Amino acid sequence: MDKWRHRIWRFGVIIGAMRLLASTVTACEQAEPAPAASATPRPAITTLAPAPTATVRPSPTAVPTVPCHASKPGVSAAREAAEYLTAYDHILGDKQNGSVFLVVYSDFQCVPCAQLAPVLRQVQAAHSQDVVLVFRHYPLLNVHDKAALAAQAAEAAARQGKFWEMHDLLFAEQSRWTGLDDAAFQNYLRQAARTLELDEARFMQDLTSDEIQAMVQQAWENGLSHNLPAVPMLYINTQLYTGPLDFAAVDTVARLDILSERQFHTCPPMTVPPDAQVAATLNTTRGKIVLRLFPDKAPHAVNSFVFLAEQGWYDHNLVMRDAADRWVRSGDPSGTGYGNAGYTFGLELAADLRFDRVGQVALYSAGGDTNSSQFFITLQAVPALDGHATIFGSVEEGMDVVRSLTSGDHILSVSIRREP
Repeated sequence: MDKWRHRIWRFGVIIGAMRLLASTVTACEQAEPAPAASATPRPAITTLAPAPTATVRPSPTAVPTVPCHASKPGVSAAREAAEYLTAYDHILGDKQNGSVFLVVYSDFQCVPCAQLAPVLRQVQAAHSQDVVLVFRHYPLLNVHDKAALAAQAAEAAARQGKFWEMHDLLFAEQSRWTGLDDAAFQNYLRQAARTLELDEARFMQDLTSDEIQAMVQQAWENGLSHNLPAVPMLYINTQLYTGPLDFAAVDTVARLDILSERQFHTCPPMTVPPDAQVAATLNTTRGKIVLRLFPDKAPHAVNSFVFLAEQGWYDHNLVMRDAADRWVRSGDPSGTGYGNAGYTFGLELAADLRFDRVGQVALYSAGGDTNSSQFFITLQAVPALDGHATIFGSVEEGMDVVRSLTSGDHILSVSIRREP
């Protein structure tokens, strides 16, 4: 199963379980569907208890092992996509350093293509340093009577460095020209050349040149030879995307792919002993919050939080506030609410810790072995979460700041203070 679908499947499992958890809390308070993916078993990584530092000191408390799974490193999907670029592609963005390639096969006379085009432009503009937009012609010459000439117009504009300007204009004004006869459409294109301040004579000459006509014909034949069934067809990196084509959906996938470049492919080493005194200061857009962490109660959760904080993972993370005002949540650099650190690990449930007060700090997960980087701070008692989420700290200072946080605020940085 291809990597993109496996990744989306994995996020889908986590998201679905999170929604199930949320519903439990509330109770107490024109593409083919993607084929089902099968998960690749991931090896458990065993964490060993730290060795004693000296024979004259007591042996440190043993740390119970919990299952931890890390994503496997592989060839960068973006670099793989970059290898498939051709001289006929129209590229917007940094193809050398981009981490997400949106490759679209499109037809200027196709209505869904016109709907998708501004979405892709918006996603690329929102992540201009990371997202590369690649346009490939696939004019349906057997369906659309003006598909060929429209594609030729875009190529003629490209000869003067204005492919994307003509691309945007043709899609934006599609309803204006699609019903014209051939002569009227050529007059429309002549006016479009003037609007874009092209050399009109050169544009009209290139418009019907043998070279450009042959290029467009070849694009059609290439699509047929590769059995492309329809337009638009969108690939994210090298994998076919069959999800919703609205901005929110495509942007979410792009953000998660950008995040994948930062994820870790091994579980963090245990560096925080269970008897350590550990505090964390969250510097937010609303002020400072000091957390007291509980390595004796949730050693793996605290160790992971400290590791990620010291790696800068939490810097500039978006804050999300629960609609029912039960908690505020953060810890996903993608800002989608679906991202994780690249590894997940099991629940740690201390018998004496309950969601019976404000200021409890816990990992946001789907239960089981899905703890990772996201965490939340309670704004009220949430007893329905008892036994379903790992509490690993509490607010020591700044509960007023926690209460003031709203969706759209940010954690600017996190600093850790350890006291042996």
